[in-house]
Amino acid sequence: MTITLEAVRAAIESGEMDNDLGALSTLVENRLAAVRSSKKATDFGIGDKVRFNNNCGTRYLVGATARVTGMKRTKIVVQLDKPMGRFARYTPTGTESANITVPISIVDPA
Repeated sequence: MTITLEAVRAAIESGEMDNDLGALSTLVENRLAAVRSSKKATDFGIGDKVRFNNNCGTRYLVGATARVTGMKRTKIVVQLDKPMGRFARYTPTGTESANITVPISIVDPA
């Protein structure tokens, strides 16, 4: 039996899993931690879209999306889809994102 995301989403939204939401949240967080700790820089490629996760220390970036523009040995270089804060560069032609070198533990595939 295969469980689909749509089936899980429907069960949560309908209230069918209300008694199990705490346990489900803990399971998801534990699985995310395991997946994040096993990632390597080589799991990402130039052009991949990523999303900043809760491990990011710059709180206003959590949830923001970016594109991978470069690779380092253990980190990746990204540019924000919507430049903001200290990572926005204002030019005569508009706002651009600075290159941001980040550890892979603070981004997830988007």
